[in-house]
Amino acid sequence: MSAFRHILFWIVVLTTAYGCSPRIIPFSCDNFADSTFYQAIPLITNKNVRIDSVNIYETTFEEKPYEGYYVIDYSEVNAQNDKNILHYKPFKGFYQKLYILKLVTMPRDSITIYFSLKYNAFDQCVGFGPSYLGYTDVSKKSLYFYNELYTRRKSFFNLRKSKLPLGLYMNADELTPYNNINIEKMIVEKSFEVGNNVVIDIHRLFRDSSALRFQYLDGQKIK
Repeated sequence: MSAFRHILFWIVVLTTAYGCSPRIIPFSCDNFADSTFYQAIPLITNKNVRIDSVNIYETTFEEKPYEGYYVIDYSEVNAQNDKNILHYKPFKGFYQKLYILKLVTMPRDSITIYFSLKYNAFDQCVGFGPSYLGYTDVSKKSLYFYNELYTRRKSFFNLRKSKLPLGLYMNADELTPYNNINIEKMIVEKSFEVGNNVVIDIHRLFRDSSALRFQYLDGQKIK
């Protein structure tokens, strides 16, 4: 799978495989407030920082039935968007929560993590990742991710650096601290060669300009 297809598959979540029986993973959002989850971040970033707290932004994609070309089909849609969804048909399927984690550090720095969690219809966590490490530029309304992370568990969950190359910009038309981050476009940077970088327009792809709007969820002190 190419870098572009890998990023497009996971971030935009157009499809998710439900055919197999995934194992249950004892992971929850409580891990976001656990210092062991971030213990490798100073080493990865090569910065001598202490993580004080984390500001959490969240959006949710749910598997829903909808009307498509005269037949009922199923797809993952943003939970805030009810276009073409069959409200008269009770249904709860798999869903995915996407997070932007903005770390508050001492000394002050801009460290941002993208993270995703996958759940079954019984609200059990069945998968996580991918994760990306980068920073936020509020003045330019953009997020840039330069490292892919993986989540490892022995006695606890923690983030580690992946060897996969990554260059991913998320441009926002709304980036308001403690409110919303609305991703407008994503640029997958593969090289400086002309035609070798890819632009993903969220509005054109989803026909919804708010399909990747992350809402401020909470601020948590790191334990």
